[in-house]
Amino acid sequence: MKLTQKERQRAGANSSLAVLLAGNFVTILDLFIVNVALPNIQRDLHASNAELQMIMVAYSVSYGAMLLNGARLGDFYGRRRMFLSGMAIFALASLLCGIALSPWSLIASRALQGIGAALMMPQAYASLRLLFDGDERRRAFAVMGAVQGIAGAASQLLGGGLMALDIGSLDWRLIFFVNLPIAAYALIAGKWFIVETRDAKSARLDLMGALLGASALTAILLPAMVGQEQHWPWWTILGLLLSVPLFAAFIAYENRVRRLGGIPIIDPSLFKKNGVALGMLASFLFFSAISSFSLSLTIFLQIGLGQSPLQAAMLFLPSTVAFFAGSVVSAWFAKRLQHGAPTFGMGVFSLGLLIAVIDGFVGGDGSALTVSVILQGFGQGIIIPLLLNMVLSTVADTEAGMASGVFSTIQTAGSAFGVTIVGMILFGISNGSGAEPASAVRTAGAYGTAFAVATLYNLVAVALGLILFRALQKGTTIDHACR
Repeated sequence: MKLTQKERQRAGANSSLAVLLAGNFVTILDLFIVNVALPNIQRDLHASNAELQMIMVAYSVSYGAMLLNGARLGDFYGRRRMFLSGMAIFALASLLCGIALSPWSLIASRALQGIGAALMMPQAYASLRLLFDGDERRRAFAVMGAVQGIAGAASQLLGGGLMALDIGSLDWRLIFFVNLPIAAYALIAGKWFIVETRDAKSARLDLMGALLGASALTAILLPAMVGQEQHWPWWTILGLLLSVPLFAAFIAYENRVRRLGGIPIIDPSLFKKNGVALGMLASFLFFSAISSFSLSLTIFLQIGLGQSPLQAAMLFLPSTVAFFAGSVVSAWFAKRLQHGAPTFGMGVFSLGLLIAVIDGFVGGDGSALTVSVILQGFGQGIIIPLLLNMVLSTVADTEAGMASGVFSTIQTAGSAFGVTIVGMILFGISNGSGAEPASAVRTAGAYGTAFAVATLYNLVAVALGLILFRALQKGTTIDHACR
């Protein structure tokens, strides 16, 4: 691995971080900001419910499907170059979203946004892995985790605020135009302040591997994200079934490329390295618990307890503040507790989930849920930076980009898996009971039970993730796993 600016100066690393965080912010922001505008989009563009759902998932599917390719392009052609290219694509797509005149033009533009984000995000992860060392790397990942928490919260508040202002009668279009000044900053500053990193050995992109990988991921992500809402039509089942041979073909082809001396999109031998497979599986389980709990809690509050969307959204604010606080102190915990830091974070997160399970079964008044989401947010804030640092620290510098792409893909796939499982539990229990919404929850009825059982999945997923964490820690030294 070479640095085109050879010295790893702190100023260069910090200036890179300041720009890379802008890409990290808008990537997370646009995963959620569209949700608050959906009713207005549907009314303005005369979109059907199916088209509305595609507006939501088009970004996530293209983002998840292209992450591996985005990471490899950064390895081959330079991470600064790919970050700036991704930001330019993202900015263009945001403009197209803002001027969309039909549902399908908005869907296509959202998919293009996802491709731009997929080019950006792996470059941020890999660059932090390469530009920072030791305590500084822990702090850099903690800052990135805090920014992700802020972006998640700002998506709802910023989206609602912009639509309330309705500047120039642009209404929902403002939520896409707000990306443009952020993109302009990143494009201008990134040209001068991001330290370029790339593989010293140039290579051609594995086009067939890229196509097979993207196809396999699309075949599993799209059905997972829309299947429950669409009542599992035939094409979603077919997609899930096709994903198995597609993944098998992808792995076989990548092994062949490696044997012939080429550079694959993913080198399957990466997962044979100490700790990588365990870390990725723990990440999958952990992120499946985070996203799916948000779904079950939202349904519990709005359908079960009859709260308005604004009332439900307000419960997530303390969690966001706690997430930010956890991210800030994550590096401190890692330095003081070392191997105990991830365990502590997982324990706090699990305690929050346990409180939610109990509250769902007994039909509490909601105050316990505030404590639950605060504990969960604080635990997540501690874990996420440590998890990313731990997984990427198990690979060599030359594998940082590839591992970053795999981690990001695992994060997206885990979220989709968790939402699918929890959705099936929630709607299966609540629809099968025939109970009335509000009163049933308050008396530990159908919706409360559904919420509690769904949260049990989250608790089990985190517990399994914690077991894998401990196994990963035993297989690596403190300095290597947590540096």
